[in-house]
Amino acid sequence: MGNEYRPEELKKFYDGIPHGKTRLAAIKSAIEMADQNNDIPFMIYFREDLCEESCFYGNNMEMMVTFPDILKLSDRYPDAPSTQFDTNFKNALEHILWVYKWVVGQCSSFYQIPMEDCMEFFEDFKRRSLGYGFNLKPYYRLLYGFYHFDDEKSDEAYYNYEKIPRDGNSNCRACDRNTEISFYLDKDNFGKARELSEDIENFKLRCGNDNSAWIRMKKSFMGYYIDKGYYEEADEIAYLLEHNMNQKTEGQPWDEILRCYAFTRPGRALRIFKKYWKRWQESTNPSDEFDEVSNICCFWKKYIKESNKDTVKIGFDSSFPLYNQEKVYKIQDLFEYYYKRAEDIAIKFDKRNNASSYMDELSEKLDIV
Repeated sequence: MGNEYRPEELKKFYDGIPHGKTRLAAIKSAIEMADQNNDIPFMIYFREDLCEESCFYGNNMEMMVTFPDILKLSDRYPDAPSTQFDTNFKNALEHILWVYKWVVGQCSSFYQIPMEDCMEFFEDFKRRSLGYGFNLKPYYRLLYGFYHFDDEKSDEAYYNYEKIPRDGNSNCRACDRNTEISFYLDKDNFGKARELSEDIENFKLRCGNDNSAWIRMKKSFMGYYIDKGYYEEADEIAYLLEHNMNQKTEGQPWDEILRCYAFTRPGRALRIFKKYWKRWQESTNPSDEFDEVSNICCFWKKYIKESNKDTVKIGFDSSFPLYNQEKVYKIQDLFEYYYKRAEDIAIKFDKRNNASSYMDELSEKLDIV
């Protein structure tokens, strides 16, 4: 290897950069240098870091594009060791299987991935997991999440997940617990969900060193309360979330808070929209974008009903499709713009899934406003 190639220093350098596009670019540069030096462990490891950065702080599609290269490297070098930065894993393959869960989990997020390709990802993950000696608890957990548009298949996957014991490739206990809470809330078994939430509520169970698990749990209950019309309870959670957010973009449910405040604090909801409209405009994950714009639709529909106003002043910049120099907009036009975005995404997902769940969800959200 050349004297200038020091992978440890490359790692230290990009770890010191705030999460986002600049850090992602630095990781890509590290990948190029590892490739040039044919450093197999770091060729794999740097790509895994790129997957993590894009999954939690950037464009998830970067991970979907990069991960097949990791699998190719793994197949060519099955005995590649771990680096000193991933000693929690026995070897590179075990770390790859951990990252693979993020990839399979994102299959449901992109209508651009055909159903047959989604199933190939699932089956390959299943084969590799069993081949390494792991069980299928993570596989069924992911399958449960994927089949949210098919109750029968989703339930079957969940019950298979529930009866299999945890092993070395299982998600953290807090993440698994949040899966269970979501399932029982979906089944309207509030008592069971509340019982399961206690260890996350009191932080006996955490996901890493931050409050991500707590945020996801609270978000699930907030959505449940809104759907049931318990707006005071939802508002209490929204306020807690607003003041206890972590730095992970994927863990910041501002659109859900916006939807909640549409019923309880419309002025605050409008301020949140004005602050985060740009982030929602630049969303790169279609499933997340659907959630965001459908929640925005709920906000504007409620605002039309409650404000007695026809127009609103918002500081959109020229990137916004309805931009005008006066920055005064008809509220109905804003609602229709976001509804069309939500509808377009819903139609594409429903076509891919051969179902109607996305359009059904959009209608159900708007029906309760």
